[in-house]
Amino acid sequence: MQMPAPAVTEPLSSAPSLHDPSTRFKRKYIPTLTIDTVIRKAYRKQRQGDRLALKTASRQLGWSHDAVCKRGAELGVTRAKERLWTPAEEELLERFGHLSPSGIRRSLAAAGSSRSIAAIQIKLTRTRIKQNLNGYSANGLADALGVDVHKILLWIRRGSLKAERRGTARTESQGGDTWWISDRAVRRFILRTPEEIDLACVEKIWFLDLLTGGKICA
Repeated sequence: MQMPAPAVTEPLSSAPSLHDPSTRFKRKYIPTLTIDTVIRKAYRKQRQGDRLALKTASRQLGWSHDAVCKRGAELGVTRAKERLWTPAEEELLERFGHLSPSGIRRSLAAAGSSRSIAAIQIKLTRTRIKQNLNGYSANGLADALGVDVHKILLWIRRGSLKAERRGTARTESQGGDTWWISDRAVRRFILRTPEEIDLACVEKIWFLDLLTGGKICA
């Protein structure tokens, strides 16, 4: 008596065997409707708080974690709402604004903060840091002049140092919106009120370069 053939079901993963020498160093992950469903559900669970959802899906599919993440990006399910930036993170962004987004990301990571490249780029655009690199934050200018930041803020309040608000969403409890001071404003302040500057405290090369319009470091 002939036995009936077993039912054929769609495999979750189409990845070849690791024991096959021809595919040992190159595995292909071909998505199917079933696989995409598993990945979508995994990201849904992750957003709901399941931190192991992607790892579980990776084991279930026989795919690497990177392959699951790549397919998730292709499906458009990886995007998550970024948390609000803290004042400390914004200060670091100002300090390292001259770096590439990846360089800023490494600098933030070194300070214990994790931000995506996309989040950094969006923040740079919103705060106009890249468009205003020929200037300083209040903290940055205080470092360059060798004074306390409160002195910079005092000059701004008096009107002797011209500055603009950056347009951040920082509340009063967070210290309020941050200031941006252009090179031109700093030069004008120094020439008009030289008595406020202690030459023994300033960064000398920066100071000379500022007053000569960039000729020192050209």
